Amino acid sequence: MKNLVIAKRYSRALFNLAEQGKAIEQYGVELDGFCELLAQLPDLGNALRNPLYPEAVKTNIFNKVAKKLKLSPVIKNFLTLLIDKKRIQHLSEIKDFYHKLIDEHSNIARAQVKAAVELGQGDLDQIAATLEKKIGKKIIVEFEQDSSLVGGVFAQIGDLVLDGSVRRQLLNFKESLKRGAVG
Repeated sequence: MKNLVIAKRYSRALFNLAEQGKAIEQYGVELDGFCELLAQLPDLGNALRNPLYPEAVKTNIFNKVAKKLKLSPVIKNFLTLLIDKKRIQHLSEIKDFYHKLIDEHSNIARAQVKAAVELGQGDLDQIAATLEKKIGKKIIVEFEQDSSLVGGVFAQIGDLVLDGSVRRQLLNFKESLKRGAVG
């Protein structure tokens, strides 16, 4: 819970700076790039998080990396702040929440869509269009094939769940039979 509070606080602060500087997308790309670098070089992340390293050493290492990546001054200062405040270990959550703020700002919702069979792009576009009418936001579909659904489609946008799968229909029918409602 505390990690989520930290992530929200720092990402909102960065987002406010990005809005003022009209660099919302740019900062998102820079955060992604730095997180990707940390994933590729775990020793770098360990060095920046390790309390045994002196602050001057961490700052020196980070400044060299920031220069190579050509980070904007705001992102460089933001990441320096995270290192100084010992919050760099929360960078992944901060990045994720920052992207949620970008989506919110752009009136975009992400839908996790599952189907028993692989769906073509036309089908996914049609699902996105239907969900856009229902939600009132631009929908970005993240598709996953799930053979356990038997047939039909399952979609989730945040807390909203739309389950039109055969598996759900069979479970509903089973519950109706238990209650004696079918007959």
